[in-house]
Amino acid sequence: MLAAVLAATAVALTVHAALGRPDPEDVTALVAARDVPVGATLTPGDLTVQHLPLRALPADALRDPASTLGRTTAVPLVAGRAVVPSDLRTSALLDGLPEGSAAVYLPLGEPAVAAALSPGDTVDVHSPVDGSVVVPSAVVLRLVTSERPGLWVAVDGPDAVALAAARGADPVGASLQVSLRVSPTGG
Repeated sequence: MLAAVLAATAVALTVHAALGRPDPEDVTALVAARDVPVGATLTPGDLTVQHLPLRALPADALRDPASTLGRTTAVPLVAGRAVVPSDLRTSALLDGLPEGSAAVYLPLGEPAVAAALSPGDTVDVHSPVDGSVVVPSAVVLRLVTSERPGLWVAVDGPDAVALAAARGADPVGASLQVSLRVSPTGG
């Protein structure tokens, strides 16, 4: 009887050890440690790192816990589900900007314009219809320099509405035009 109990214990410990070890093919990924509502700011207890089969993960599954701390959820996170970038708010572009700021994407017609700008530059945004300044002093947050260039700019709420109206006023859908602003210090 004692031999049977010892054998059963040995088998149980072996199975437990085997199940506790990740498969060599597994990769680490961030998963929700608990259900997290939309709009929540992530804390260390909200996510956990798990070893999961690569074939079971979305291609863009997040793996670095430090990259998510303090980010805000854009969708509810479900416990045990892998976390992907689209689960988190992308408006990190607005970090450090005044309350009420909005990030607005502007398609540009000229790749050279996007290539000449840098994040932090200040631009005036002009109407494609009559060239008038729709939004003065928009701050460039991020550039897109692909074959369809554009940029993300920071504006306040009324300026975001003005940009939407300017784009809607052009029946052919031309891109908005921007002009680089020279700062008073010459930079």
